[in-house]
Amino acid sequence: MKSSVSAQNFLDDSRLIEDIFHELKSIVASILSSVELIVLYDGKAMGNKITRQAESIKSQVIELDFQLQNIRIIQHMLDKTFQLKRKMTNLHFFLGQLVREEPYNNLLSPAVELQHSKIPVEANIDESVMRQLILNLFFWMMRHSTTHQIPKMVFSFEPGYFEIKGTFYANYIFSSPFKSSEKGDNEIFHQPICHMMSYFAALHDGSFEILAEPEKNVVVLVKIPCKA
Repeated sequence: MKSSVSAQNFLDDSRLIEDIFHELKSIVASILSSVELIVLYDGKAMGNKITRQAESIKSQVIELDFQLQNIRIIQHMLDKTFQLKRKMTNLHFFLGQLVREEPYNNLLSPAVELQHSKIPVEANIDESVMRQLILNLFFWMMRHSTTHQIPKMVFSFEPGYFEIKGTFYANYIFSSPFKSSEKGDNEIFHQPICHMMSYFAALHDGSFEILAEPEKNVVVLVKIPCKA
């Protein structure tokens, strides 16, 4: 099943803030659970378990910070105070910096493949919005991966556009039968976060597509115009 996710009127979706609020509550609950386990382990010879819980807390705090940035951007959009600040940007340098950026580098580095381009490639982008689009995609794939494997993201450069290809396995998302490929009745296409990512791509004259089949890999394709 293939769907070009609509970017239209995503701010009118009453579920948008509710979904992000739910994610924030889940993150906080996970942090509290990990802290409680560390307290339980205190004084016991369980160094490796404590280390794992500490790493879990760090990962959750990183995502919490990222979700708060989502709220900030959405609030500016709702208040009509959002200003897109696009400029010509060297994509290879920008993407390389993002992958190495603290505190995301330990999460992104194993998941990202940045293909090289023999010539400089530039795109007219708002770096903060593009950064948020990529992080949204990564964390969304992480959250829905049923195999708990790190999702894969490939940044490649094609004539006229650069592509972000994300892949992960998420058979449980297909909880309802297909009804119509035109309407995108499967719930993976209805998630407000997908419409937000599509909107971020549309702000750069790009596209956001999801290709998926029951019990098989989900592939997300983001294409943004660029020039060599």
